[in-house]
Amino acid sequence: MNSPAPPRPLPDALPNFRQPWPASARVLTVLAVLLGSSLTALPAQDSVVLKNGRKAGCQVLDFTAEALKISYQPTPGAAAAERLVPLAEVDYVELAPLPGETEAFAQAIREGRSEPLVSFWIRRLPWLNRPRTNAGEIGLVYAELLSRVSTVDRMERALKIYSQIETADWNPGRRGRAQAGRLRVMLRQGRVEEVRPLAEGLLEKSGDPRVLIELRHVIGEAAAASLTQLEKDHPRWQEEDELVPRHTQLLNDALDGYLFPHLFHGAEEDLAARGLWAAAQLSAAQKDLLQATDWSTDLTNLYPASPEAAAAKTWLAKQPAPALTTSRKPQATPAPGATDNESEAETEDSAEEAPEPEAQPDEPKAKSKSTARPKSKTSKKPAAKATEDDADE
Repeated sequence: MNSPAPPRPLPDALPNFRQPWPASARVLTVLAVLLGSSLTALPAQDSVVLKNGRKAGCQVLDFTAEALKISYQPTPGAAAAERLVPLAEVDYVELAPLPGETEAFAQAIREGRSEPLVSFWIRRLPWLNRPRTNAGEIGLVYAELLSRVSTVDRMERALKIYSQIETADWNPGRRGRAQAGRLRVMLRQGRVEEVRPLAEGLLEKSGDPRVLIELRHVIGEAAAASLTQLEKDHPRWQEEDELVPRHTQLLNDALDGYLFPHLFHGAEEDLAARGLWAAAQLSAAQKDLLQATDWSTDLTNLYPASPEAAAAKTWLAKQPAPALTTSRKPQATPAPGATDNESEAETEDSAEEAPEPEAQPDEPKAKSKSTARPKSKTSKKPAAKATEDDADE
C-alpha cells in the first residue's frame, strides 16, 4: 500500500514562512490579528482584500505565483512581523505609492522626460496584471515620453512597453490606450499608411471615452503627417486643382482629431490640452498665426496647469503684437447627434465681429481691413509638421 504523498511546501523563495496548518486557517489567523488590532501606520501602507471581503492594512514585501509576503504590526509599538498570504484567498491588493513615486510621476510629466519613471516602471511591472494596481498607468506615461525622442532605441522600447500593457494590464481602458499609443509610435516611425485603417477599425469597437480620444488623436496625427508629405512632394500644390481638395480634407481631419476632446470632453483636461496645442502648432505651420494664437490663448486660459499651456505662453510671447487678437471659436466637425440649427448657431457666433465705429463728421469713414478667412489656411511654402518636441521648448 502506497503511503500518502507529503504536503506540497510553499515556495522556496520564502522558506522562513512555511507553516504546518492549512492555508485558509493561516490566512484567517493572520488577518484576524491584523483586523482586530489598532495598527499604527507603516511607511507605505498597502491593503490586502480577501475574497470574503475582509481587508487588512500592511506592507506588501513580495509575491510569488502562490503567495503574498506581507509585513504587519500585530499591536501598537510591537515589532513588525512577516507572514505569507496565499493568493488563492486574495481578491485584490491596493498598493500605496513607492517612496518618491508620486513626485517622480509629476516631475516626468512637468519636464517631459522619461528618466524619472524608469525605476518605478521596473518595480511595478510584475504587478501589471494584478487588479487595482497602477503599473499600467506608469507604463503609459513612460512609453509616451520615451517616444517623444525619435531614436530607434527609444521607439523600440516604447513599442515593447505598449505591447506589454496591451497584453497583460488588468484594466481594459488601459489596454485600449496602449493600442492607441502603439499606433502613435508607428506614426513616428513613418508607418503612416498602416496606422489610419488600424485606428479607424479600433474606433468602431471601443466605448471608453479616453480610448476614443486617443484614437481620434492618432487619426489626426496620421492626417497631419499625410498633409506634410503632400506639401513636401508637391511644393506648388495650390496650383494643382486635384490637390487642393485633398489638402483641405487632410487639414480638417487633423484639426477634428486634435480638437475633439476640447470640444466634447473638456473634463479630460490632459488630453484636451494636448489636442489644443497640437491644433495650434499645426495652424502655425500653415501660417495661420491668428488661429494659432486663438487656440494657444484658449489653452492658457482653460488648462493653465498643463505643460502644453507653458509651451503656449512661450510661443505667444514671441509673436508680433498684431497676431494677438480676440479669440474665435474653433471650427470642427459637430458632435454626433448635434442638430443643424446648433451647428449653424455655433458658426454664426464664431463669425460675429465687433461693429465698426461711426465716422466723425470731419473724417471719412475708415474701411475695414478684415476679410473673411476660409476654414483652412494654405501657404505658398511647404509647411513643416509641428512635433512633440516643440512643447518642451
